Amino acid sequence: MNKLDKIELQNSIKDLQSRNTEIKTLILAENSLNSAETLDKEFKENLEKITQAENKLNENKKEKTNMTKYLEAKNSVVDFIETLKSGGNKAGVQNAWNAKLAENGLEIKDDSLVLPTRLVSAIETSLTDTNPVFKAFKISHVGALLVTSGLASSDEALVHVEGTEKTVQNAVLTVDAITPQMIYKIQTISERAKNLQANYDEIYATIVAELTQAIVNKAVDLALVEGDGTNGFVSVTNEKDVKKVKKITSTKYVDAIEDAVDFVRSTQGTKYLIVTSAQRKAILAEVRALNVNGRVKNDDVEIASEVGVDELIVYTGTKVIKATVLVDQAYHIDMKDLTKVDAFEWKTNENAILLESLTAGKLEKAKSAAVITISGK
Repeated sequence: MNKLDKIELQNSIKDLQSRNTEIKTLILAENSLNSAETLDKEFKENLEKITQAENKLNENKKEKTNMTKYLEAKNSVVDFIETLKSGGNKAGVQNAWNAKLAENGLEIKDDSLVLPTRLVSAIETSLTDTNPVFKAFKISHVGALLVTSGLASSDEALVHVEGTEKTVQNAVLTVDAITPQMIYKIQTISERAKNLQANYDEIYATIVAELTQAIVNKAVDLALVEGDGTNGFVSVTNEKDVKKVKKITSTKYVDAIEDAVDFVRSTQGTKYLIVTSAQRKAILAEVRALNVNGRVKNDDVEIASEVGVDELIVYTGTKVIKATVLVDQAYHIDMKDLTKVDAFEWKTNENAILLESLTAGKLEKAKSAAVITISGK
């Protein structure tokens, strides 16, 4: 039952109940026996209609509850993994999964495909929580070309003196685009899983912990250092627009971070300092050396406060990165939604799972980041 049918049924029940209340009043006021009998008959017929309508609503509620229970249960994830194994290509997986959902009371009326709740929630958690840098990015799932534009002018506003001609000023419209590329991860299932035919726990862990994590980590690396304009990303490090990113060279981290914060100060949003563990240790040592009032605790919040940023994030990847100050949501990543069926494919000839996402990323705001180089390091 769709939402409109449900509303119509509920309104029908209200109308019938209202009519029966009216009938009770009419019967009490009626002097004619025949008229009273006619009203009583209508009253009973209305009661029967009300009961039938309420039963339909309860049946719909029961079906919805059963469907919800199926999507939340472990069985739905097991069925989805079995669908991956037997469905072949993506179209086969989609058709087979639609059929399985229909068996459990869910009718598919559009192109959106419902995944098991447990799998979706686990993937979403992996996407948002397992890489500390990822939260700093603006994430969308449009799957389109990322385009930013800006109107730049070096002229100042002028004062018009009455009786003189206004000076025409020039402005330049800049358009910057980046073409999305595919990030993918293919993970081969172990020999043990092959021999057991269907090792649910191992395959589930592969989808959530390994495949999703690998794609998120790669997106972070591309956004920070690896994006060169040909791989779908322009990284913060490689961004050449000096209005967006400032490159700072200094002998001390505390001095460089101060300059970086000054550069991004006017841009709205949380100011993150992204560093490696080694860089964090060096910053802590510098802060302690400058603090004459007492020893600064080995605490991210206190270090962030000492150097003037809102939050310190320790990069957990394997790439060589420079200390970076980044404004929250200034770097935009567009990637295919990994919680959709069409992101998965079971490579039957390799006994492997493929997870892929068409992805692009670039900075969108002026004065949104600063990259720090420490001389001699």
